[in-house]
Amino acid sequence: MTESAVDIGILEEKSNWLLHPRFFPSKVGGKPAWLDLKNICNTAELTCKICNDPLVFLCQVYAPYEEKDDCFHRTIFVFICRNGTCCRTNCADNLKVLRCQLRRNNEFYSYEPYEEKENENFSMERWPKLCHVCGLKGPSHCAKCKKSFYCSRKHQILDWQKGHKESCSNLDAESNILPNFIVTESGKSILFKEWELVVDVEDEEDNTCVDEKQEMEKLRKMMIEKKAGTLSDISENELEQYAKNMPQDKVFNKFSKRISRHPEQVLRYDRGGTPLWITGNTENHLIYIPNCQYCNGDRQFEFQVMPQLLNFINIGIDINSIDWGILAIYTCKNSCNNGPAYKEEYVVKQDLCN
Repeated sequence: MTESAVDIGILEEKSNWLLHPRFFPSKVGGKPAWLDLKNICNTAELTCKICNDPLVFLCQVYAPYEEKDDCFHRTIFVFICRNGTCCRTNCADNLKVLRCQLRRNNEFYSYEPYEEKENENFSMERWPKLCHVCGLKGPSHCAKCKKSFYCSRKHQILDWQKGHKESCSNLDAESNILPNFIVTESGKSILFKEWELVVDVEDEEDNTCVDEKQEMEKLRKMMIEKKAGTLSDISENELEQYAKNMPQDKVFNKFSKRISRHPEQVLRYDRGGTPLWITGNTENHLIYIPNCQYCNGDRQFEFQVMPQLLNFINIGIDINSIDWGILAIYTCKNSCNNGPAYKEEYVVKQDLCN
């Protein structure tokens, strides 16, 4: 059976100014590079269903539909709760996916691509202010300096405790540039480490015959080198148990073999294809994907976030850290333009568990 062509995403370090919204980036971590700059989401739209805290930006993928005029610019955003206790097996209540799209001729960006100039004038002043901590819409501001905006009281208090108290009086009243504080809570960064997400075509399969023992050795090496995401937390005994169960869990066997071509991949893009599931041992594995709530049309698989990403975003490996096996993102097949500027899509979280 011929494999479909899949694009894979790998991470590269990039200067922050090159990840500005005007360059339509695909990226991981930092603050979201919003597409529609006027109708930015607030905390009421991006709140964890479990703890009610504001969600934090995880990644975004620039994925235009060339066949549709109103999707000339199109980006999918993924948000996640920073609280590890909200991360539950095969449950996506701590996640949210949004889709936004624009015509080429729009009120935010020029018709032609921007040159990569660091000091190019691109004013954000007429658009809503953003939270200094997380980058969501910031409707409130510091009463003293009136320069730092916040999405919620929690983030305002957090910023005050972690540096704004000392810096507030030093802000230049004529300047719109705020200090780039690293805001932390319990020793952890609120934002994930920022990377550019570079997409390339996956290598074709090597037709050399490789037996299961060799594939398991590849996977074991990846775990040791911390290149297999949460798989690196599996003990040697658990790994051997998986090896014994390989004939039963053919899905895991296929997953480990496929990712061994590019151990560093953090994303797989295959619009209209099928996710590369991590295990076949998940209860209720026949997954129901609801229709688009805006047009009632079908949704289709678009991309998946891989467990390897966990190694690049500085989340730690304690028992209360966030975790996933894969995050499979499903979007409206027609990429409809009904509803709000940022339209909610569907995510399936599958975990590797015995």
